[in-house]
Amino acid sequence: MVPEGRFFERTRRRSEVEDRKRVGGDGGGKYRFAVGVSTDPSDGVVGFQAVNSALDRIVRKPSLAFISISKKRKNRESILSSMVQVLGNIPLIGVEVADPLLTREGVHEGGVAVALWCADEDMEIETHRVTLKGATSESIRTDLLKIFQTQSSKRYLNVIGVVPYTVEGVGETVERAFLSLSEYVDLGLMGIVGGTSPSPWSVIHGGEFLSNYFALITIRTDVPFGMFLAYGFHPLVPMEITVVDGRFIVELDNSPATGVLLDLLLSRGVSGADIKDRARLLKILSRFQLAVSDPAAAGRFKTVLIRDIGRRGIETNVELKVGDTVWLMEANTTEMVKSTMKAFNMTQFDLKGSKAAGLLFFENHLRISALGDKLKANLEGLKKSSPLPFLGVPSSQELVIHHRILSGLHSGVAAGVVLANGSVQP
Repeated sequence: MVPEGRFFERTRRRSEVEDRKRVGGDGGGKYRFAVGVSTDPSDGVVGFQAVNSALDRIVRKPSLAFISISKKRKNRESILSSMVQVLGNIPLIGVEVADPLLTREGVHEGGVAVALWCADEDMEIETHRVTLKGATSESIRTDLLKIFQTQSSKRYLNVIGVVPYTVEGVGETVERAFLSLSEYVDLGLMGIVGGTSPSPWSVIHGGEFLSNYFALITIRTDVPFGMFLAYGFHPLVPMEITVVDGRFIVELDNSPATGVLLDLLLSRGVSGADIKDRARLLKILSRFQLAVSDPAAAGRFKTVLIRDIGRRGIETNVELKVGDTVWLMEANTTEMVKSTMKAFNMTQFDLKGSKAAGLLFFENHLRISALGDKLKANLEGLKKSSPLPFLGVPSSQELVIHHRILSGLHSGVAAGVVLANGSVQP
């Protein structure tokens, strides 16, 4: 009879070996993708701890780094400087974000995290910064075109980036530029990062904090990456937009949009007192959103945030058009957890023989808020679905370019990229 403690230790070791096999080789107990995180109260220590934790797990010198620093940290420049000093000269982007940061270790408040990846030696990785202040979709398109048209024999172009939510409509501006060039991109993921309203947010490029630019990484490969998209808002009813005014839906199905939405809220158990109390109403609205269907492909959609309701109609975070079919969606925490698990399984259709290394994703503030205490359960679901290390970063919107889902700007999803390697391991 095997002693209980010894049995469980042996089972744990066997599980760890299987995990390493599934992520493509153990490298002597190390990985091609690693995440380090620290919540040490000392700003002079926290960056070093996060980087060294990741470096201890990585198989060799990393090919790129993605850094996240909580806005609660006062000395962000010194923290970033200490991290860059240890990492050396490698492609690096990142962002300062509102809490929390999400890793396999759990939910982290006031922390610093870094995700490192060892790419195949023949992959082409570059970082770029693109002007944002005063930019139009056309000027951004021109800048992106110069980046995308670079001569390369690689089969796939993957783009990962961060956009600071500093002005109203920045997501739509960047969206139009990216969609006009989607033919160049096999997988694109941009996290619009900040709060639910514009403020002086910053992104990281190299060793600098930037608020007038957005930062991105281009990864040219001969192996495909995977797209991760999790949802979890339950569809209630489809409606046709019959009158719009800018960002306001004025009529749904030829009826006043505000009245239609209020009737639906009442049918979902929202009280008249809640509707009359503006603060409570805005909180309730965070549990609902709209999904816009793709007329070209059944079952594909993009998500839209409901910002407010009033005399002018339903205010959304993007402009919609007459004739769009929209579904009213309600947050369902059980479905959110299921969708997170399902999302990783769907990435297997994208990988096509490449070996998954790690997951970098943006978790929308709406999902974080709706999940509440179940946020940890959501991470547990992801851990059960995959042995991969992962880093999740809060976002206000998510821009996705991919063949499997409706490309464009989303609000209220978890969107990520599964970085992958070929059959030859580091």
